[in-house]
Amino acid sequence: MTLGRIALARIPAIRCKIQSLFSAPHSSSSTNRTSPPLSRHMSMKSENLVSKLTSSGLLKTQGLIDGKWVDAHDGDTMQVLNPATGEVVAIVPCMGQSETNNAISSAYDAFRLVIGGIASRGLVMKAQLLLCCLCRLESMLSEAWSKLTASERSQHIRKWYDLLIAHKEELGQLITLEQGKPLKEAMGEVSYGASFIEFYAEEAKRVYGDIIPATLGDRRLFVLKQPVGVVGAITPWNFPLAMITRKVGPALACGCTVVLKPSELTPLTALAAAELALQAGIPPGVLNVVMGKAPDIGDALLASHEVRKITFTGSTAVGKKLMAGAAGTVKRLSLELGGNAPCIVFDDADLDVAVKGSVS
Repeated sequence: MTLGRIALARIPAIRCKIQSLFSAPHSSSSTNRTSPPLSRHMSMKSENLVSKLTSSGLLKTQGLIDGKWVDAHDGDTMQVLNPATGEVVAIVPCMGQSETNNAISSAYDAFRLVIGGIASRGLVMKAQLLLCCLCRLESMLSEAWSKLTASERSQHIRKWYDLLIAHKEELGQLITLEQGKPLKEAMGEVSYGASFIEFYAEEAKRVYGDIIPATLGDRRLFVLKQPVGVVGAITPWNFPLAMITRKVGPALACGCTVVLKPSELTPLTALAAAELALQAGIPPGVLNVVMGKAPDIGDALLASHEVRKITFTGSTAVGKKLMAGAAGTVKRLSLELGGNAPCIVFDDADLDVAVKGSVS
């Protein structure tokens, strides 16, 4: 028997075992279940959970641009559903190109903190006013994310990690509420996702360059590593925290700023993580979050000359479009596309062990 036939032959037995794990003891015959109907009203249990998350300050229902929580310019909204029950758990802005352009400008300003007009106006200012402006300029430039020392960025990112772990329970509940994975798995994702932030908090101190021998004996070639600028990060629904932290963590560690577009199915976890980033002292504009119309947001990121890198996890089809669109401005790309996670069970395998490993 070929490998494919072996795998297919085992499917009925595996399916029966998995169904038996999740079926109620008295309803073994009810194997065909329809999706839960869409409900406009939350159950008491869901209401209590939403109330708890709201009280914690982590249930955000607006986008984040330049450190401010904002709605869509046209007032458009979209629903966030609990996939297990069909309940509407939140209403969030449905953003598009206009909001994304604002987020890009915010990220670019946070990266460089360019203040237009001060230099030209300074020629006619009185000395006292000019001195005041120069002091303000110096203060603002010292806050530019790319101009902070590696140690300073590391401290902010480490604080973000500490806050993610401190709010592990709330973040896990939020992931379960909007994404649907079991709470134990959701809590595991928080630990896993936070580990990227912990790692890059340390790596932020080690953005080393290189010294290369030259062809001439009295010369040396120096290679300096510098942040590329604004990064557009597009993440999927299946790991609503970990897919964000593995993209945002290294970007911030290098001194880049980010415009994040989470899945429209799971924006709440992204917004909660961004709130904790603000609490950690990461300056406004360094991390911006827009969600809504994916084609419009993607087009804005691709068209902008200020966005210098795109990082995306998702389908191969969308990845091809991003690659083609990025060519016009020669953006750097990091693409993780078309992932599959098959579980092949051979004919002589222990079904109990295979099923337990698949659902754990």
